[in-house]
Amino acid sequence: MVKMEIKQARERDLNLILEYLGKRTSNRKNWHIQSKKFISSYIKNKNNFFFITLKDKKVVGTINGELWIDKGFAYIGEVSYKGKDKEKIINEMFNYFKEFCKKKKIKLINSYVNKKNKEIIKNYRLLNMKKTGEYIGFEKIIEKKW
Repeated sequence: MVKMEIKQARERDLNLILEYLGKRTSNRKNWHIQSKKFISSYIKNKNNFFFITLKDKKVVGTINGELWIDKGFAYIGEVSYKGKDKEKIINEMFNYFKEFCKKKKIKLINSYVNKKNKEIIKNYRLLNMKKTGEYIGFEKIIEKKW
């Protein structure tokens, strides 16, 4: 059985990430700059995060977003996966991400998603995140403040 490796993406991982994203990168209407520059900016910016999950030296999942350390929360921009081990990939990535957040003293993880995006909503529910508000925000308290 091949073990998955989860790590923070580096510049040297950019081609692996672009290969993983494949055709999706050229069809992204919500990215205002080309995919390579967009992903590179997330990797380089200390206020962002971009984690990759590798299996057999290929990317099988990503989780990325923004860190608001001064506010005590992290915003997930996107969670993606490939393969038949969907739940395992997503859960392992999210557990890794939660530990990363705890080390940064982040107490809340949240995200927003279009209510028509049923696949992403299913993914957040898999992670036991709760719906908040009408726009469909998701969050998970990882450390009680009191």
